[in-house]
Amino acid sequence: MKSKQILLIFIPAIALAGFALFASFIQYQPKRIVFNDPNKLESLNIVPIFKEDIIIGNLNSPKTIIAFEDLGCSRCQDQMKIFDELQNKYPNKIKIILKTLDVTQFPFPSKEAHQYLFCSNEQNKLNEFKKIILENNELDTNSLKSFSQAVQLNTENLNNCLTSNNTLNLLQKNEDLAIRLDIESVPAIFIDNKVIQEPLNITGWESLLSLNN
Repeated sequence: MKSKQILLIFIPAIALAGFALFASFIQYQPKRIVFNDPNKLESLNIVPIFKEDIIIGNLNSPKTIIAFEDLGCSRCQDQMKIFDELQNKYPNKIKIILKTLDVTQFPFPSKEAHQYLFCSNEQNKLNEFKKIILENNELDTNSLKSFSQAVQLNTENLNNCLTSNNTLNLLQKNEDLAIRLDIESVPAIFIDNKVIQEPLNITGWESLLSLNN
Protein backbone atom coordinates (compact mmCIF):
# COMPACT_ATOMS: atom_id res chain seq x y z
CA MET A 1 0.00 0.00 0.00
CA LYS A 2 2.81 2.38 0.90
CA SER A 3 4.55 1.73 -2.41
CA LYS A 4 1.38 2.67 -4.29
CA GLN A 5 1.12 5.91 -2.34
CA ILE A 6 4.74 6.72 -3.10
CA LEU A 7 4.12 6.10 -6.79
CA LEU A 8 1.06 8.36 -6.75
CA ILE A 9 3.20 11.11 -5.25
CA PHE A 10 6.17 10.75 -7.59
CA ILE A 11 4.48 10.09 -10.95
CA PRO A 12 3.01 13.66 -11.28
CA ALA A 13 6.35 15.13 -10.21
CA ILE A 14 8.23 13.06 -12.78
CA ALA A 15 5.71 13.99 -15.48
CA LEU A 16 6.05 17.69 -14.63
CA ALA A 17 9.84 17.51 -14.71
CA GLY A 18 9.71 15.69 -18.04
CA PHE A 19 7.45 18.37 -19.54
CA ALA A 20 9.75 21.14 -18.34
CA LEU A 21 12.76 19.37 -19.85
CA PHE A 22 10.92 18.85 -23.15
CA ALA A 23 9.84 22.50 -23.31
CA SER A 24 13.38 23.60 -22.51
CA PHE A 25 14.74 21.40 -25.30
CA ILE A 26 12.32 22.88 -27.81
CA GLN A 27 13.19 26.41 -26.78
CA TYR A 28 16.96 26.15 -26.71
CA GLN A 29 17.77 23.71 -29.48
CA PRO A 30 19.93 25.22 -32.27
CA LYS A 31 17.84 27.13 -34.77
CA ARG A 32 18.57 27.25 -38.47
CA ILE A 33 17.25 29.18 -41.43
CA VAL A 34 14.72 27.12 -43.33
CA PHE A 35 12.68 28.16 -46.36
CA ASN A 36 9.72 26.28 -47.82
CA ASP A 37 10.63 27.50 -51.29
CA PRO A 38 13.71 29.70 -51.80
CA ASN A 39 12.33 30.82 -55.17
CA LYS A 40 9.60 32.74 -53.36
CA LEU A 41 12.25 35.24 -52.32
CA GLU A 42 12.31 36.45 -55.91
CA SER A 43 8.90 38.05 -55.33
CA LEU A 44 10.70 40.63 -53.18
CA ASN A 45 13.49 42.44 -54.99
CA ILE A 46 14.66 43.96 -51.72
CA VAL A 47 14.17 43.35 -48.03
CA PRO A 48 12.41 46.55 -46.92
CA ILE A 49 13.96 48.70 -44.23
CA PHE A 50 11.32 50.62 -42.29
CA LYS A 51 12.00 54.07 -40.92
CA GLU A 52 11.25 52.79 -37.39
CA ASP A 53 13.69 49.87 -37.64
CA ILE A 54 16.54 49.69 -35.16
CA ILE A 55 19.79 50.59 -36.90
CA ILE A 56 23.02 49.67 -35.14
CA GLY A 57 26.15 51.42 -36.37
CA ASN A 58 27.05 54.26 -38.68
CA LEU A 59 24.31 55.01 -41.21
CA ASN A 60 26.95 55.70 -43.85
CA SER A 61 28.71 52.36 -43.42
CA PRO A 62 29.07 50.64 -46.80
CA LYS A 63 28.03 47.14 -45.69
CA THR A 64 24.50 46.44 -44.46
CA ILE A 65 23.33 43.37 -42.54
CA ILE A 66 19.61 42.82 -42.06
CA ALA A 67 19.03 40.54 -39.10
CA PHE A 68 15.75 38.98 -37.99
CA GLU A 69 16.39 38.13 -34.34
CA ASP A 70 14.64 37.12 -31.13
CA LEU A 71 16.01 38.13 -27.73
CA GLY A 72 14.85 34.82 -26.27
CA CYS A 73 16.76 32.72 -28.81
CA SER A 74 20.19 31.60 -27.59
CA ARG A 75 21.67 31.52 -31.08
CA CYS A 76 20.34 35.02 -31.75
CA GLN A 77 21.96 36.19 -28.54
CA ASP A 78 25.27 34.75 -29.73
CA GLN A 79 24.93 36.59 -33.04
CA MET A 80 24.10 39.87 -31.32
CA LYS A 81 27.25 39.56 -29.24
CA ILE A 82 29.27 38.89 -32.39
CA PHE A 83 27.67 41.93 -34.05
CA ASP A 84 28.76 44.02 -31.06
CA GLU A 85 32.32 42.77 -31.56
CA LEU A 86 32.15 43.67 -35.25
CA GLN A 87 30.83 47.13 -34.46
CA ASN A 88 33.60 47.77 -31.96
CA LYS A 89 36.27 46.58 -34.38
CA TYR A 90 34.84 48.07 -37.60
CA PRO A 91 32.66 51.02 -36.52
CA ASN A 92 32.54 52.63 -39.96
CA LYS A 93 32.36 49.54 -42.14
CA ILE A 94 29.10 47.83 -41.21
CA LYS A 95 25.62 48.63 -39.96
CA ILE A 96 23.00 46.18 -38.73
CA ILE A 97 19.29 46.59 -39.34
CA LEU A 98 17.73 44.74 -36.42
CA LYS A 99 14.24 43.33 -37.00
CA THR A 100 12.80 41.46 -34.03
CA LEU A 101 10.47 38.48 -34.31
CA ASP A 102 8.43 37.21 -31.37
CA VAL A 103 9.33 33.53 -31.67
CA THR A 104 10.08 32.66 -28.03
CA GLN A 105 7.11 31.73 -25.83
CA PHE A 106 8.82 29.79 -23.02
CA PRO A 107 9.71 30.49 -20.26
CA PHE A 108 8.58 34.05 -21.09
CA PRO A 109 7.27 35.45 -24.38
CA SER A 110 9.84 37.72 -26.02
CA LYS A 111 7.35 40.28 -27.38
CA GLU A 112 7.53 42.53 -24.33
CA ALA A 113 11.34 42.45 -24.37
CA HIS A 114 11.27 43.54 -28.02
CA GLN A 115 8.97 46.43 -27.11
CA TYR A 116 11.43 47.50 -24.41
CA LEU A 117 14.30 47.18 -26.89
CA PHE A 118 12.56 49.44 -29.39
CA CYS A 119 11.74 51.97 -26.67
CA SER A 120 15.32 51.97 -25.38
CA ASN A 121 16.40 52.84 -28.90
CA GLU A 122 13.94 55.74 -28.89
CA GLN A 123 15.79 57.11 -25.85
CA ASN A 124 19.24 56.47 -27.37
CA LYS A 125 19.93 53.76 -24.79
CA LEU A 126 19.83 50.75 -27.11
CA ASN A 127 23.39 49.51 -26.56
CA GLU A 128 23.12 49.75 -22.79
CA PHE A 129 19.77 48.00 -22.63
CA LYS A 130 20.73 45.31 -25.12
CA LYS A 131 23.93 44.60 -23.21
CA ILE A 132 22.13 44.07 -19.91
CA ILE A 133 19.56 41.81 -21.60
CA LEU A 134 22.28 39.65 -23.17
CA GLU A 135 24.21 39.45 -19.92
CA ASN A 136 21.24 38.38 -17.80
CA ASN A 137 19.01 36.52 -20.29
CA GLU A 138 15.85 37.31 -18.32
CA LEU A 139 12.73 38.44 -20.19
CA ASP A 140 10.07 38.55 -17.48
CA THR A 141 8.29 41.85 -16.83
CA ASN A 142 9.95 42.55 -13.49
CA SER A 143 13.42 42.02 -14.93
CA LEU A 144 12.67 44.25 -17.93
CA LYS A 145 11.50 47.02 -15.59
CA SER A 146 14.61 46.58 -13.48
CA PHE A 147 16.85 46.72 -16.56
CA SER A 148 15.13 49.88 -17.78
CA GLN A 149 15.82 51.52 -14.44
CA ALA A 150 19.43 50.33 -14.47
CA VAL A 151 20.08 52.10 -17.79
CA GLN A 152 18.06 55.11 -16.61
CA LEU A 153 15.26 55.11 -19.16
CA ASN A 154 12.78 57.90 -18.62
CA THR A 155 9.79 56.13 -17.05
CA GLU A 156 7.06 58.33 -18.49
CA ASN A 157 8.48 58.21 -22.01
CA LEU A 158 9.01 54.47 -21.68
CA ASN A 159 5.43 53.78 -20.65
CA ASN A 160 4.10 55.92 -23.48
CA CYS A 161 6.35 54.12 -25.96
CA LEU A 162 5.44 50.63 -24.77
CA THR A 163 1.76 51.24 -25.50
CA SER A 164 2.18 53.35 -28.63
CA ASN A 165 0.93 52.28 -32.03
CA ASN A 166 4.38 52.93 -33.53
CA THR A 167 5.93 50.21 -31.38
CA LEU A 168 3.23 47.62 -31.96
CA ASN A 169 2.97 48.43 -35.67
CA LEU A 170 6.70 47.92 -36.21
CA LEU A 171 6.60 44.50 -34.55
CA GLN A 172 3.65 43.55 -36.74
CA LYS A 173 5.23 44.88 -39.95
CA ASN A 174 8.37 42.84 -39.41
CA GLU A 175 6.30 39.76 -38.58
CA ASP A 176 4.33 40.21 -41.81
CA LEU A 177 7.57 40.69 -43.72
CA ALA A 178 9.01 37.49 -42.24
CA ILE A 179 5.94 35.61 -43.46
CA ARG A 180 6.42 37.01 -46.97
CA LEU A 181 10.03 35.85 -46.88
CA ASP A 182 9.02 32.41 -45.58
CA ILE A 183 11.25 32.78 -42.54
CA GLU A 184 10.50 29.87 -40.25
CA SER A 185 13.21 30.25 -37.62
CA VAL A 186 15.72 32.72 -36.27
CA PRO A 187 18.30 34.08 -36.65
CA ALA A 188 17.66 34.88 -40.30
CA ILE A 189 20.33 37.08 -41.85
CA PHE A 190 20.25 38.92 -45.18
CA ILE A 191 23.13 40.58 -47.04
CA ASP A 192 22.54 42.27 -50.38
CA ASN A 193 18.92 41.11 -50.11
CA LYS A 194 19.97 37.47 -50.06
CA VAL A 195 19.65 35.12 -47.12
CA ILE A 196 22.88 33.65 -45.77
CA GLN A 197 23.88 30.99 -43.29
CA GLU A 198 25.31 33.14 -40.54
CA PRO A 199 28.96 32.70 -39.50
CA LEU A 200 29.36 31.52 -35.93
CA ASN A 201 32.31 33.74 -34.99
CA ILE A 202 33.83 37.11 -35.81
CA THR A 203 36.49 35.54 -38.05
CA GLY A 204 33.79 34.07 -40.25
CA TRP A 205 32.06 37.44 -40.56
CA GLU A 206 35.36 39.17 -41.38
CA SER A 207 35.91 36.70 -44.20
CA LEU A 208 32.34 36.89 -45.48
CA LEU A 209 32.30 40.69 -45.55
CA SER A 210 35.93 41.07 -46.66
CA LEU A 211 36.54 43.37 -43.73
CA ASN A 212 40.29 42.81 -43.67
CA ASN A 213 40.76 43.96 -47.25
